[in-house]
Amino acid sequence: MKTVQRTKENLFKCMCKVCPSYTFACKVMAVPGNILLLIDPLDDNKLHAETMFCAYHKSQCIADEKGCKCPECEVYKEYALEKTYYCTSEGGK
Repeated sequence: MKTVQRTKENLFKCMCKVCPSYTFACKVMAVPGNILLLIDPLDDNKLHAETMFCAYHKSQCIADEKGCKCPECEVYKEYALEKTYYCTSEGGK
């Protein structure tokens, strides 16, 4: 497994924001940080990333596992990821 690169291209491919586990409340709370990521995805000094959890860290918002889109994601496929639920567990399950 390769390390997922924090790029704008990968952010646009990311399916986290359409995942059933990513609730509406989480989406609303994540807007400022996710917009900053689109400006500079490599700057780790910005707000916590609430997207592309396979490249950043687990969510600070998602609590319930309601389904996982990871295996359908192009980022997941390109980087030969094998786990799921990167949003609820550091490094996935």
